[in-house]
Amino acid sequence: MAHKKNFVRGAVASVTGGLLAFAGLAAPAFADESLQNTEIISPAADLAEGQKQINIVSYNDFHGRLSNLEAFAAGSLTIADKFGAENTLFVANGDQVGASEFESSLQNDDPTMDALTALSEGSQHSFTVGNHEFDKGQEDAERIRQKLGGTLLAANVTKSDGSLLMDAYKIYEVNGVKIAVIGAVTESTPSGVSPQGIQGLTFGDPVAAVNKYAEEIEQAGAADIIIASYHEGGPAADLDTNLGNEVFSKMAKDTSDKVDLVLHGHTHYGYNYDISERRVLQAGEYGKQVGQIVFTVDADNKIVKTDSAVIDTIADKAPVYTRDGLSPQSQQVYDKVVAIKEAAYSEAEVLGAEQIGVVNDEITRAYTWADGAAVKDDRAEASSLGVLVADSMYQWANKNVAGGADLSIMNPGGLRADIAGDGVLTYKDAQTVLPFTNNLAVVTLSGAQLKQVFEEQWQRDANGEVPSRPYLQLGISPNVSYTSDSSRAEGDRITGITIDGNPLSMDAEYKVVMPTFLAGGGDNFHTLAEGSLFDTGSVDLDAFTEYVKDLPGQELKVPTARPGVDTEGFFTAYGEGPTLKAGEDFTFKVKNFNLRSKDFLANESVDVKIGEQVVGTGTITGDTANGDVVEAEITLNIPADLAGKQNLTLIFNQSGTAAVLPLTVAETEDEAPSITVDPEKVTVEKSAEGILISGTGWNAGEEVTLTVTGPEGINAQFTVMPNEAGEFSENITWATFDKATGEVIADNQPFPAGTYTVVATQGDAEATATFEVVADEATPLPNEPGKDDQAAGGKTPAEGALAATGADSNLLVGGIAVALLIAATGATLMAQRRNA
Repeated sequence: MAHKKNFVRGAVASVTGGLLAFAGLAAPAFADESLQNTEIISPAADLAEGQKQINIVSYNDFHGRLSNLEAFAAGSLTIADKFGAENTLFVANGDQVGASEFESSLQNDDPTMDALTALSEGSQHSFTVGNHEFDKGQEDAERIRQKLGGTLLAANVTKSDGSLLMDAYKIYEVNGVKIAVIGAVTESTPSGVSPQGIQGLTFGDPVAAVNKYAEEIEQAGAADIIIASYHEGGPAADLDTNLGNEVFSKMAKDTSDKVDLVLHGHTHYGYNYDISERRVLQAGEYGKQVGQIVFTVDADNKIVKTDSAVIDTIADKAPVYTRDGLSPQSQQVYDKVVAIKEAAYSEAEVLGAEQIGVVNDEITRAYTWADGAAVKDDRAEASSLGVLVADSMYQWANKNVAGGADLSIMNPGGLRADIAGDGVLTYKDAQTVLPFTNNLAVVTLSGAQLKQVFEEQWQRDANGEVPSRPYLQLGISPNVSYTSDSSRAEGDRITGITIDGNPLSMDAEYKVVMPTFLAGGGDNFHTLAEGSLFDTGSVDLDAFTEYVKDLPGQELKVPTARPGVDTEGFFTAYGEGPTLKAGEDFTFKVKNFNLRSKDFLANESVDVKIGEQVVGTGTITGDTANGDVVEAEITLNIPADLAGKQNLTLIFNQSGTAAVLPLTVAETEDEAPSITVDPEKVTVEKSAEGILISGTGWNAGEEVTLTVTGPEGINAQFTVMPNEAGEFSENITWATFDKATGEVIADNQPFPAGTYTVVATQGDAEATATFEVVADEATPLPNEPGKDDQAAGGKTPAEGALAATGADSNLLVGGIAVALLIAATGATLMAQRRNA
C-alpha cells in the first residue's frame, strides 16, 4: 500500500482541510529542519469530511526511573486525553528497564514494567527491545517480554538458526487505522552486555531489518501507517551534528520511504526533526520528556498531514503536569500507576535492609578537622571511600565491558554518604553512598589528555575563573600512582603518572571508566569532554554491588594507600628528576601521603629504595592524628655502584602508599677525563664537514679549555661547559672571513692539510687527541693563511680560521667561546662559536 508523506508544513498547514491532500501532492520537497514545537498538539478544528487523527505518544530510555513516574504519567495522560485513550498509541523505543534506580532495580524492574503497562490502560502500547533488556541475558529478556504483555519488538535480533528471537513488528488498529510498529535495537548491543548472556544471538543492521519488514507489510497491504522504532539515535541534539554521524544519517535517510515515522532512543537526546518530509524524533531520557506525533488521515486512511512535538514533563526539576488536569478516566489510571510506585518504595525499604556484604570498619569520605573535631566531606582530599568506589568501577569494567579499562576516576561530590563499620552492608547502604544512579562511561583519552585531566584537579571554571572549591581530589583506582608538585606553575603540577607500574605514554590511548557526569566534563574536568565516550548503560550502584559480591567473603575492607603524593624540590620537569653523583647527599620533601578519611591510618615511617637497596632516610613530621601539615623530609645518599637512569621508590610503611620517582646517577668522580676526535683521519675535501670533539668525565659546571694547534702555525683556543653528566661535544670547522671587518664569508671550508693536536684542560686535568687532514692533489686548498684570494666584491683579502660549532646543543652549557686571535704566516686565525 502506497503511503503519502507529509509535504504540508508551516504556513501551508493553515490551508483548509479540504485542500490539504491536493496541496500535499503539489508541494515541493522541503529542506531538513529541526522543529521547535514543545506544546501539546490538540485536535484540529477544521478537519475535512472523512478525515480523522491518530495520536502517538512516544518515549525512550525510561530506565526504571520511578522517581519521575508521577510527572511522566501526568504528562503522557494529558497528551492522551486530548484525543482520547482509544485514539492513542503509546510507543516505547527501548531501555524501558535496566540501569534503573534502586527501588526498581532491587525488584528486577517489575515495578517499572507494571507501571508502564498500567499507563496505557484504555489505549495500546508497543515496546521495542533496548540493549538493557539484555543486561541479564536473553532468558531475562524473554521474562521482560512476557511482563510487558508479550510485546517486545526486535526485527534485527536473530538466533543461531537464523530465526527471530522476538517479533519484528506488531500491527495495532487505532481509530480505524492500522498502524505497524517495527522495532530494532542498536547493533552495538554485544559491546555493552555480558557475552555469555547473548551467546548464539546476532544483532544485525537495524535499518536493513526495518526495510525488510516494511516491504513485507507493504506487499501484504497489512497497515496504513508504518512506524520504525529504533533503539538507536544521534550523538547530539543538534541536527547538523547528527546528520554528520553515519549511524544517525543512515537511519534518517536510508530507512525505506514506506516508513512514515522514525522514532529513536539509546542516546538520550531530545530532538524533533523533519528530514526528507518525514518526522524523526527522540524524547530525551528517564520520562522527563515525551514525544507526540499526530497523523491526519483522509477517508482512505492515507496520511495528509503530520504534526510533532517533544514535550517536557519535568522542567526546572518540577513536574509540568499534575493529576488535577486529567480526565476522570485518566485520573484513575494515574492513581493506579502511582500506587505501584508507592508499593515499590515500601518493598524497597524491606529489601534494602537485606545484607549484600560485610564491613567491619567505617569507610568514609575525606574529613577536615576544625578545633579538634572532624568535619565531613572535604572534597580537596583523598579518601578511602573514593579509592574504593573507583576500584569498584575499574574491576567491574574489566569484567563486563569489551576492551575493559586501564583505570577509573570518581568525582568526590558523587559520594553522598559514608559506610558504617557495623558488620553489615545492605543494599540501602550502597544506595545512599551512590544515590544518583549515574551511568558508567568508558572515555578514551591520549596520555597527554589524561595528564591534563589530573592537572584539572586544580580547578578553573568554563570562564577561566577559580571556583569556590579551587581543588577537587579525584578518587583514583589503586592500580594508578602519580606524583605532583603543587608549588609548580599551573598546568605543570603533575610530575609523573604510572598505570600498572608503567609510566604514562603521552601518545598512547587509555580507557578510563567513570560516571557519565564526569565524562561530559562535569566538575570542571573539561578535557574529559574531548575524549571518545562509550556509555556502558550500566550504573555505578550496580557496579558497586557486583564488586562487593565478588570480594572474598563479600567483605569490604578499608583502603589505606593513597594513589598520589606531592613532592617539593625533586622534579625538574614532567617525568624528570635530578642528576646526582654517587656519594652526594640530596634532600627533598614529600607531602599528602595519607588518606584523609575518618580514623585514617597515619604513616609514621618511610623506606627509600632503589630496587632492594636502601639509599635514603625519611623523617615524618607534623600532626599525624589529624593529618594536618604532615610531611616527610627525605635525604638520599647514592651508593657508588649505581649509575645511569634509576627509579627511586618511596614506601610509606603503615598505609602502603608508594611513589616512584625517576633520577639519574652521574658517573663517579674518579673517572679520568678524556676527549675523542671524529674522524681521526680525513681528506681535505671531507674535512669541510668538520671535526667533532667529544669529552667525558669532566666536572660539570666548570669550563674546559680546548686548544687546537696545526700546521703552518695554526693555533686556536676556546672553552666549553660540560653538562650535568660531565659530557660535552663540539664541532670545529674551517671558515673564511673578511680581514677588514671580521665577518664570516663562508663556513665549512676544507682544512689545510697536516696534523692537528687538540688539548683539553680543566684545572689540573688534561687530555689530548690528534687528527690528520690528508692532502688530495685533485682538490685545491682555498683560503689558506697567507693567500690573497679576494672576498666577495674583490675589495679586501679573505682569511681562513677555525670555527667551533656545538654539535649537540643539548650537551652544551655555557656562553660564547672566547676567540683567541693569533698571527700565523701573516694571517689572523679565530675560533668562532655558532649555533648548531
